[in-house]
Amino acid sequence: DFGSSSIHNFPFCGIQKQQSVLTMTFKAVTFVVAGLVAIIRCVVIVQQSAFAAKITTGPPPGCVPAPHTEQHSLQLARYSFQKTQQGSPRAQPYIEWMCGAALVLLAIPCRAKAWRYKCGQCMPKSKPMCFLNSRRAMRYSDLNQHGGTSLTGAQCNLVERRRAQRGRTVLAAEESASWSRRDQMLGIEEQVQQLWSEHSVFTADAPPVRTDSTTSGDVPKFFVTFPYPYMNGRLHLGHAFSLLKSEFAARFMRLDGKHVLFPFSFHCTGMPISAAALKLKAILDSRARSDDDDDDDEEGTAETVAHSSVMNAEDPAVPTTFKAKKSKVEAKTGSLDQYEIMVALGIGPEEIPKFVDPEYWLRFFPPLAIHDMKKLGTAIDWRRSFITTDMNPYYDAFVRWQFQKLRSQYLDNGKRQSIFSIATQQPCADHDRAEGEGVKPQEYTLIKLRVKVVPGEWRESLGDGEVFLVAATLRPETMYGQTNCFVLLEGNYGFFRMRNGEIVVCSKRSALNMAYQELVEVQEAASGTIEPVCLLEKSGKDLVGLPLKAPLAVHDTIYALPMLTISMDKGTGIVTSVPAESPDDFMCLKDWKSRANWREQFGVKEEWCLPFDVIEIMEFPDSDGSTAAAPYVCEQMKIGSHKERDKLAAAKKEVYMKGFYSGVLTVGPYAGSKVMDIKDQIRNDLIASGEAVPYFEPESRVVARSGDECIVALCDQWYLKYSDEQWTQRVKAHIENDLNMFNEAAKKNMLYAVGWLGDWACSRTFGLGTKLPWDEQWLIESLSDSTIYMAYYTVAHLIQGGELYGSTDGKIAPDAFTEEVFDYIFCIRQDVPADTAISTELLHRMRREFEFWYPVDLRCSGRDLIQNHLTMSLFNHAAVWEDPSRWPQAMYCNGHVMVDSEKMSKSKGNFMTLEEAIQTYSADATRIACAGAGDNLNDANWSRETAAKSILRLTTLQAWTEDMVKRLPSLRSGELNFLDRIFENEINAAVTQAHAAYTDMLYGEALRLVWFDMDTLRSQYAILTNGDVHHEVTKRLMEVQMVVLSPIAPHVCEHLWRNVLGKQSFVVREPWPTPAAVDGILKRQYEVIQGSLRFFRLELDKLMSPKKKKKKEQAGPATKPTHAVIWVAKNYKQYQQDILSVLQQIEFDAENAPVDPDFMRTVKNSEVMKDMPKTNVKKAMSFASFVVRNEVSIRGPAALDLQLPFDEDSMLKDILDVVKAQLGVPNIEVCDAEREHPRGCDSQREAATPGNARIAFFVDVPEPAAA
Repeated sequence: DFGSSSIHNFPFCGIQKQQSVLTMTFKAVTFVVAGLVAIIRCVVIVQQSAFAAKITTGPPPGCVPAPHTEQHSLQLARYSFQKTQQGSPRAQPYIEWMCGAALVLLAIPCRAKAWRYKCGQCMPKSKPMCFLNSRRAMRYSDLNQHGGTSLTGAQCNLVERRRAQRGRTVLAAEESASWSRRDQMLGIEEQVQQLWSEHSVFTADAPPVRTDSTTSGDVPKFFVTFPYPYMNGRLHLGHAFSLLKSEFAARFMRLDGKHVLFPFSFHCTGMPISAAALKLKAILDSRARSDDDDDDDEEGTAETVAHSSVMNAEDPAVPTTFKAKKSKVEAKTGSLDQYEIMVALGIGPEEIPKFVDPEYWLRFFPPLAIHDMKKLGTAIDWRRSFITTDMNPYYDAFVRWQFQKLRSQYLDNGKRQSIFSIATQQPCADHDRAEGEGVKPQEYTLIKLRVKVVPGEWRESLGDGEVFLVAATLRPETMYGQTNCFVLLEGNYGFFRMRNGEIVVCSKRSALNMAYQELVEVQEAASGTIEPVCLLEKSGKDLVGLPLKAPLAVHDTIYALPMLTISMDKGTGIVTSVPAESPDDFMCLKDWKSRANWREQFGVKEEWCLPFDVIEIMEFPDSDGSTAAAPYVCEQMKIGSHKERDKLAAAKKEVYMKGFYSGVLTVGPYAGSKVMDIKDQIRNDLIASGEAVPYFEPESRVVARSGDECIVALCDQWYLKYSDEQWTQRVKAHIENDLNMFNEAAKKNMLYAVGWLGDWACSRTFGLGTKLPWDEQWLIESLSDSTIYMAYYTVAHLIQGGELYGSTDGKIAPDAFTEEVFDYIFCIRQDVPADTAISTELLHRMRREFEFWYPVDLRCSGRDLIQNHLTMSLFNHAAVWEDPSRWPQAMYCNGHVMVDSEKMSKSKGNFMTLEEAIQTYSADATRIACAGAGDNLNDANWSRETAAKSILRLTTLQAWTEDMVKRLPSLRSGELNFLDRIFENEINAAVTQAHAAYTDMLYGEALRLVWFDMDTLRSQYAILTNGDVHHEVTKRLMEVQMVVLSPIAPHVCEHLWRNVLGKQSFVVREPWPTPAAVDGILKRQYEVIQGSLRFFRLELDKLMSPKKKKKKEQAGPATKPTHAVIWVAKNYKQYQQDILSVLQQIEFDAENAPVDPDFMRTVKNSEVMKDMPKTNVKKAMSFASFVVRNEVSIRGPAALDLQLPFDEDSMLKDILDVVKAQLGVPNIEVCDAEREHPRGCDSQREAATPGNARIAFFVDVPEPAAA
């Protein structure tokens, strides 16, 4: 296994001559000691693994491996390896070899390979095991069918490696029959996918224009899209869950008679790929340097684990490969650097260095995504696929055209405050962020508190400029109530010179924001960026007691006091104190005034705080006006100290809201004005007088994908004016009147986002993408170039010829697609452009494709894109096409997906790529689990147990269908009997309800109807007919289920449709079944039959399982009843009829719940209750509650009918043989509940109501024979 590695990897080979004898001795001793420890650990763990392999053939599908399985052992091995590594970092190369040797000597090469990958490629690469080679040809048979894109050898190796790393014992699973059902499904799926590909089942073109009555015209169409995924890794289960919403919709609409287009593409624009490539390059360079340092420096450092590199002598094309190792911090936190992320993706060490080129990502991941999507069975027209960025010159031309359309009215240029990444020196848009998506710049007012007496020793560093402590506030109108300011004792504060010569004191973090907002003087940093010039540094302790002159304050002098809860990560680290309107300020000032021990401990003088009382500056018309807001709320909430952060946060929210909306100023020139009316004016006055300046910070923490925490910078850039009032109103009107969001909460979020979005920076200088056509120093950011690309889908196959990357070989030159050409194709101009290299015929054809398919009928997405992509898509459609009929017609949003009720995470062990899910559970089982996971904005739960059980159910359905097809000729035929008609009616009802569920995108409900309910129908039909099923009903049930289940589980349905039912067509192209009108009476009869049988069985179970008797009494075995009497009530009792008449007047909502939750009071106060005999009142109230909560909630208002629409007595007599067989009671009679019976049992007889028959069982003991 290690034969191919270089001899220089072995720790005692190739030793440098200049190394001392002492060094060699140290290495030898370390090697022996650390190696022995590692061997002992590995032997124990591997023995556990070997023992586990003997007692198990691998976990069943969906099960989390139990302790002592191989996966668990490998995790323990990795942990042991890391611990040993941390204890002896210099001995790591020797430990690696000893661990590897231990595994090889124990003859477990496959586990050694898996363990090597678990440890992050820490040992030399081995060859694939023979049991993997046996299936290699079969697995690669479909890899090169990707719409013109082939998988490279590296990509094929990645697919194979990821399969080898599945969370089970690979060898055991290959040899075990426990996975045979899953493998059977995978085989079916491969065959079906090959069949679809050969017949181009999912390609769709616009039909010819109608010219006369004989030609095909504009049939109903359905165009559905899903936001193209970002290509910085493999697709995972989260992608699958969301995109399957589009997939289910596309397949259903095809069955429903629509001409369907479902295209798919790949997003590569933006920072993430470029940032990851730069990180990887830095890591590789760093590890190469540290490897050189290890050779030259024997001492090393205690903080960094050296990263070794080896020269691969056998492959000159791969100059260097590296072994992944973690620092101590990374080992403790479990964090992964970019190299380790690549390893975790299953990419080999020889391949990783290629990813320092961003374009390599674009070549590597999209073909793998196509491969995974095909394995999932998606109904996508792959001819229309493309990648973004200028690597695809045709899409690049499309985006340039889009921005030319926006430029005239909706684009502007200028300096704007933007979230900014210092590392990349450009604005950081939402999709460029690792943390903080949706966060915008927050505007503050920077209040300047002048230091009245500057300590003399500071002047040498500061010069003669005036010094100000600066506090960032959102409430400048409250500055009239200042009594002091606060600093953090242990905080680190800098002195920075502003551009006007004044000196400000604040935190270094806030000064960095000021530097990029052109507020303070700057200098070039070592990194080549800018940084503020720091004149002097002091701690907060040094600032305490400074006398200050505060703007608008009543007091001429206030002082700086300590506050123990200030955060240096927000604002400037200095807080101006207004105790009347800030609970934090009030409690802190109160603490200093009342706690003499605190003043003594922290050196706070009495004159700095005791003379300063709360200054009331507002009144509130809805209160007595005698108490300032903050002191009043703190007293009500019983807050005892300014350290009680949680209580103060709640108090702050209440006070701030009250002050803004209800407060009326009582001081200053604006006394008598409402705060909300004069807030901005006071701020403007402070800025105009030079006592304040505007200042910005991110609303909350933002981290760029490059890894740096973002600031707010004043940037010269291009931006989209989403704040334009007319533009905004057009979009809002479309959302309110024409856009189907399937969910009111989603629509409200969308309307909010339209007003919230504001101006959007759409340009940057770093990353991948399209250049602005009129200013090519700028790239268009990744959200702004992804808003109307759905229009490009309609013509992509004609422009790119089905080639993913837009190769120009033999095609029309990209520069032929001018603004005039795109205007014609996308119906913005009517006349064919002159002087174009594109033929008129092709132009007409492209225009026809757009005219037919547009607008987008459905756009599916995760809820997180409401605040940016989906809203921006509507804005951009409104900008390019004036006619709202060209704008998206529906948008469906779902929540995030969890796995087994936990957030999907690698650290939790439940992260699953799409390929892993398919290989573990099959595509159809994965799809079924996604369909049942959830349908609304809440987070969904994908269950591994559901996926595993679905394999069993799918193969059971297959076996039953195959068996019934063989038996069809022998089944009963002729006229349908009562039970046949009932089940045929139930099939019609299920088809009708499933159609409604699919239409409303309630896929969990649709799955229940077409999967679980139809399976139940199948079994109940056989049970109630005692196996004597009808030929036509059985055949229809099979055919109908194959069609209606096919949107969710298409592979097994296609297989059964063609190969078992013998159909020549494709089930995915079949029309939706046309059911007869549902017979309500037959449906009610089925409900009564099922309900009655269920009740009868429960009563029999009670009889056969009597309650335990007292001690010392022996309970004899229950005797099987020989007789039973069923009582059927034709009418309700009089008091019940009266109650039903009252309930018929109650209003019920769509969920069959009373609109008035206190409906029982209405019943109690009704006239019929007043006249009712007291003996019936209690029974009547109980009956009313039961009917509403148990009957109406299920069946709706029909449950309040006074009589059944059929003869229940005759119906039960007709199926009496079925009842006898179900209960195993040979003698059963059906009796009228209004008549007494010789056997008595009046309680059961009186309990019977229409539709709720009651039963009593008897054991008749035969008389003894005559003597």
